[in-house]
Amino acid sequence: MKTLKTFILLCGVAVFALGLYAVRLIWRGFSTADQPSYLETTVARGARNLAIPRKARLEANPWKPTPDLLKEGRESFLDRCAVCHGPDGSGQTAVGSNLYPKVPDLRLPQTQNLTDGEIRYIIRNGVRLTGMPGWAKPHDEQGDDSWKLVLFIRNVRQLTHEEKAQQLVTASSAHYVGSQSCQKCHAQIYEHWRKTAMANVVRDPREHPDAIIPDLATNSIAKFTRDEVALVYGSLWKQRYFTKRGNDYFPEPAQWDVTHRVWRPYFVAKGTDWWEPFYPPDNMQRPTGPTCDGCHSVDYNIHTKQVAEWNVGCEKCHGPGSEHAEHPSRGNILNPARLDYVSANDTCIQCHSQGRPLTNPIEGKYYDWPVGYRVGENLRDFWNLEDHTLGETTFTHYPDGTSHKNRMQGNDFVQSIMYRRGVTCFSCHDVHGTNNYAQLREPAEQLCLDCHGPLSLNGPRTGTIEEHTHHKKGSPGSSCVACHMPKIETTIADVKVRAHTFAFITPAMTDRYKIPNPCTTCHADKSTAWAADALRHWPERSPWRMD
Repeated sequence: MKTLKTFILLCGVAVFALGLYAVRLIWRGFSTADQPSYLETTVARGARNLAIPRKARLEANPWKPTPDLLKEGRESFLDRCAVCHGPDGSGQTAVGSNLYPKVPDLRLPQTQNLTDGEIRYIIRNGVRLTGMPGWAKPHDEQGDDSWKLVLFIRNVRQLTHEEKAQQLVTASSAHYVGSQSCQKCHAQIYEHWRKTAMANVVRDPREHPDAIIPDLATNSIAKFTRDEVALVYGSLWKQRYFTKRGNDYFPEPAQWDVTHRVWRPYFVAKGTDWWEPFYPPDNMQRPTGPTCDGCHSVDYNIHTKQVAEWNVGCEKCHGPGSEHAEHPSRGNILNPARLDYVSANDTCIQCHSQGRPLTNPIEGKYYDWPVGYRVGENLRDFWNLEDHTLGETTFTHYPDGTSHKNRMQGNDFVQSIMYRRGVTCFSCHDVHGTNNYAQLREPAEQLCLDCHGPLSLNGPRTGTIEEHTHHKKGSPGSSCVACHMPKIETTIADVKVRAHTFAFITPAMTDRYKIPNPCTTCHADKSTAWAADALRHWPERSPWRMD
């Protein structure tokens, strides 16, 4: 009898507690902005896990995480999952943060501790009473890429506390060992990387007889011989030649325009760079150590003038790798993909920007790169991006702040809404190497649509791309980059590279500030007035954004 009374009492307390909880919910109302309670979370997660059959839970992933399969998994994730989970799996998206229950952070143990089979079952079958849909394709096991999605989800997991502690220790104890040390374990990535421009930006013509592109005998600007060339810089748009004197390298006064296949003078003229007043007006008194070599090498030492490796090697982005090469683990190497978006982008901005060190001069010399910075640190502690006053046209900037010259992708990008939303350079580019222009992960016309498909939350707000661009599909005018990344930044002579603000430059801005706009750049026979009138007749365009 006593046991029965106790049971009835406990039931009464439980009913009373549930009643209070229900009253509280009704009093406060129901909002998807609320965080689920511990009780709801526990019950929902338990119900989800119980719904997964034991057979599915024990299934093993038939695929191994090779670079190619991770790439496929990532592309599938961006296509299906990123709208809610974000490209990094964090769930920090407009959709994910407003669902109820909230979209889980896939990087955390709550997901990572599930078996591969459990994650796959959730992908294929969804989760009831949540926003998680099931992606299973009936009778299509062959075309099922859910196992590859599992590989990608595993790959985005965060470092454990132990791994983070190990990373801090490694940062102070490891030393540089060169990119070839990475080849043994990362052969596929290494093979892709060694063919990229990053891996070949600096070449010794003695080691690479094909490094010099033009016939030096055709140079009528300033003669020099092959024997005088110690290093060659560049091969995409321009090629420059450096002679060695003592421990320093100096630029020859002639450069090769790769696009036009002509020789052009090379000399930083008065007033065309901030460091120019601090060096004599003579190329042979302007060593490349302070002005160039810190970005074209790994670990340039300003005292010994030696490098760990010429070119943008693996350790330029991943930090010193001696301990990782000896005992590979996630905790003793740095991966920019696991940094916050600011530090991740700083990995690229350190060299793809115009600026100057916070401390200058350094031991009597003026440096044009962030001396002392290592990936993972706060670049702002070492480097100031080039200043600009709105309304002024300078050698580096147009009046609106868009960059005027090459190697300023970082100056552009930090102004963009893409940067503010946490997009990183490697959201679009893969410096390990691809078959696409500029090492893009996909061709540009496909890449943009991963996040900006028709009627997507990120725009455009039209049913088709053609409605947005007002150009025929497949034409130059229908390309996203044609309008949002126009080629207006000078690399040599009239050869331009693309802007990275992603802002549309209107014909009115051309009239007001003399900034080239994509409309009359493409339609060179038309006027800005013609272009402005055409835009005014596009019904989905806001007239307030055309001025």
